[in-house]
Amino acid sequence: MIDEFKGKKILITGASKGLGLEISREFANSGASLALVSRSEDLLKNLVSEFNNKSQHLFYSKDLLIEENLKLVLEDIKKKFNNLDIIIHCIGGSFGKNDPLGSWEDFEYSLRGNLGVAVNINKEFIPYMKKMGGGNIIHVSSVVSQQATASPFYCSAKSALNGYIRSMGNFLAKDKIYLSGIIPGAFIAEGNAMSRFKFYKPEEYLDFVNTLPQKEMPHALEYIEIIKLLSSRKARIFAGSLINLDSGQGLAIPSNI
Repeated sequence: MIDEFKGKKILITGASKGLGLEISREFANSGASLALVSRSEDLLKNLVSEFNNKSQHLFYSKDLLIEENLKLVLEDIKKKFNNLDIIIHCIGGSFGKNDPLGSWEDFEYSLRGNLGVAVNINKEFIPYMKKMGGGNIIHVSSVVSQQATASPFYCSAKSALNGYIRSMGNFLAKDKIYLSGIIPGAFIAEGNAMSRFKFYKPEEYLDFVNTLPQKEMPHALEYIEIIKLLSSRKARIFAGSLINLDSGQGLAIPSNI
């Protein structure tokens, strides 16, 4: 049976750790051609070493928050892939901007990392998707967009992302471009914030897990089938939608975590 993603051209940001890493591995095994972007050269090299067919993929160790880097990556993808079938945005985080009394420049940096970079990537490739007759774009948001359980900058940036997903998803639906988003709660994955929390503060991590409804931390691999569904042509009914995948964590996460 031929995998529906075989031969598809897929861009994944934040590809070398966390959910982005698991997504990259899954689609590489599906026979897709990937353009993978990561800020960490070492982590990206580790991922590259896992692939047998390196020549069919593109790898970029670039910080996309630097405008010149973003331009270089987009131009190279357009030159070598010409178009994209699927874009999966895993880029995001606090980017170290956690001071509630930080400056507007700090806030702007957080907005750029959680929303601005994705907006500029989408703007570049949506016209290609329209010419091809469709495409899929998936954004990874966070439960903090609905709960005041993180820094004001991070909460606000993810809330802005949610608004973008809703409105842009509706705008693109008529062109058969299915833009959607997921809202995960806390989960553990290789190299992500929860894995660092578990390593550096194991007792506090266990206390946190015990606040969760299932008393168990989800793993990034549990999100893969949903990501694949949203990346498929069956995703029409999810266009402009935000899918809560927080395992009931939203209201269960204490505000001081």
